[in-house]
Formats: sequence, C-alpha cells, structure tokens
Amino acid sequence: MDNYIIKTLAYNKQVRILFVDNTKMVREICGHKRMNKLLKTALGKTVSISSLISGTLKGNQRVSLKVNTSNRKYKIFADVDSLGNVRGYISDELLNAPLDFINNLSIEQLIGTKGYIQIMKDLGMNSIFTGITEMPYGNIVDDFSYYFKQSEQTTSLFSLNLVFNENDEIVLSRGILAELLPGATISLMENIKRIISENQLLLNTEENDKTLKDIAYSLFEDLEVMVVDPIQSFCGCSKEMFYPMLHSLNKEELVYAYENNRSIEIVCNVCGKKYNFDPTEIKGML
Repeated sequence: MDNYIIKTLAYNKQVRILFVDNTKMVREICGHKRMNKLLKTALGKTVSISSLISGTLKGNQRVSLKVNTSNRKYKIFADVDSLGNVRGYISDELLNAPLDFINNLSIEQLIGTKGYIQIMKDLGMNSIFTGITEMPYGNIVDDFSYYFKQSEQTTSLFSLNLVFNENDEIVLSRGILAELLPGATISLMENIKRIISENQLLLNTEENDKTLKDIAYSLFEDLEVMVVDPIQSFCGCSKEMFYPMLHSLNKEELVYAYENNRSIEIVCNVCGKKYNFDPTEIKGML
C-alpha cells in the first residue's frame, strides 16, 4: 500500500494510537504549481490530520475540517470518510494570494491571532455534529489536539512529520494520533509525548529496511496492531459537475470556441483533474 493507516492499542489497551504514512497522497494533493512551501505545509498538515481522523470513524461516518485564518478569505479544507477517502484543498483566495506576501509568512503568521477550527462530523442517520474552537497555538497540529480536548472532551495528541527536500518538494509525510481511552491516566499521554519527542530523528527519516510498523513497535513496547488499512486521495469530481461552470461563461466565448473548432478545458481546483469539452458538447449547450 502506498498510503496506509495502522490502528493500534498500547499501555495495556488504555491508549489508542494511530500511525499514518501518506507521503504519496500528500505530495499529490499539494502538487499545485502555485503552492510554495508554506501552503504545502499548511495543507499537508491538515490532510494528515484528516487521514488520522479517518481511523476513528465507523460505518458511513465522514468528517469535514476547515481551518479559518484571521483573514476570513484564506481557508484550508479537508474531508475524510471511514473508508479512508481523503481530499484536501485551499481556498482560491489563498491559492492566488500574492507570492511576495505569502513567501514571507510563517504558519503562525498565516493563521494569525483570530484563526479558528471548524469540524462537521456526519454520524449518519441525519445526525450531524459541528464543533468550533480557537487556535491558540497557531501551528495547526497542536490546535487540533486542543480542539479534541475542548470540543469532544477527548485527551488527544497529534504529531506530524512533514519533510521537504532542497527543492521544497515533500519527500516524507507521517503522522501519529494518540487518544486516551476511558479510565486512562493523563500521565500516559505525557509519556507518549516524551517518547515521540525523543524519537523525531527516527520518525523524520525514511529507512529502506524499516517500515512504519517497525518504527511503531520500536516506540511502544506493548503495542498491539489491530488492523492496517489503506487510505487514498479521492475528490469525487466528474465532468457533469462542471457543466454549470461552462454555463457561467459569456455566450460569445462559447460561440467563438464552437465556430473555431476549439475545446474548452476546465481544471478541478481540488484534485487538478482536467476536463475537456469539445465543440460538439459546446454546441449542445448553445
């Protein structure tokens, strides 16, 4: 599997720990040519967190995440379901923000002092839960740990490793989510946090002879692997979805394309897939 999540129990089954390796998926989702290192980092972190959350879902449950920065036009989105289908994207306003402005920002500066997280969880049977919390840390990762503590009363820890090469290309994306189960003491989470902190070099390095499962076993002695499931990028777009966008074009543009035997190409801003509408299809619209 190129992208996968490992679901485990540890500390005498008092803690649920999820491990994800989604390097290929994050690299694809963050592959837009206008994305610099900052935007790749922000989107990559959000996608990795949603990938981990997929391991907590059951049945037909799905979750939508939204990171709202202090600039209300600059948003980061991710969606995931219990089958491990993940998609992530950023708002057009953020994607097209002036590069000379974006290039000089840190994650904390992008989030700002008034950023907030919004999560909508579809539990099925017409049951939808929406939670909103502020982002006191401004780094996305710790802010989602804060969200689960405040909004869902669950002591959780997210830890992400996103590694770039000298060309600002993502070469490694891994994540860990630890959750205390009922009856577990808070000291267990402090121990987990210490173990993860002391092993950052191991988590940040890709070794050919060590899988993520090997690393997981080396971190926690009594780890019990429950299941290893694939996760994958899934947008859900289709050609039919973009017909309304064609209708929004000026009639003169459509006529010109048809009379000059030209196709019109529309690109999905979520997954980057291209859809071509040939002159015959344009004529049908006219």
